[in-house]
Amino acid sequence: SESDGKKFRARYVIGTAPVLLFLGRLNFIKGPDMLLEAFCRCYQDERMKSYHLVFAGPDGGMLNELRRMVDTSGVKNRVHFTGYIGGSEKYDAYRAADFLAIPSRHEAMSIVVLEAGITGTPVLITDQCGFDDVAAIAGGMVVSASVEGLQRGLLSMAGDPERLKIMGQHLREFTCEHFLWDHVANRYLELFSRIMQ
Repeated sequence: SESDGKKFRARYVIGTAPVLLFLGRLNFIKGPDMLLEAFCRCYQDERMKSYHLVFAGPDGGMLNELRRMVDTSGVKNRVHFTGYIGGSEKYDAYRAADFLAIPSRHEAMSIVVLEAGITGTPVLITDQCGFDDVAAIAGGMVVSASVEGLQRGLLSMAGDPERLKIMGQHLREFTCEHFLWDHVANRYLELFSRIMQ
């Protein structure tokens, strides 16, 4: 429900501004520095200028560097670090977000994409996430794992709020069809029974 998103926004004093969400550990492989740099480059653009960027996740060695980047940029009151969030608060974060960014330099397959799908939150991901289906089903955008690629994706997605809703619906349908638990559970049960033989 919408109120879940409102709770999250109230907690981090974001008000009604649109939200770009990063959810994961703040470490090099996850690329939060590239996302922040891309955000800093385009935060004054008409399409992005009301957006807030929320980094939700524990420090994986980059928090101080990211905070320094924020301090020397013009985005100081528009970037939030929540630390680790879990359980229902995590889903509140997805619901508060207009879209989710997964700027990974490398990722086997992002489980975060599936969580976003369940809540109908569209995603901007890099081509290193092992989830290029996102582009094929129009559930978001896939860009190169670079500041330039992310910047292009941010402006494109932020510039079309109506399309974001449709992307979120597409991702949700795809996730429900291919990854929801009865489907996944059956695949695991088959796997376990083969292993146990």
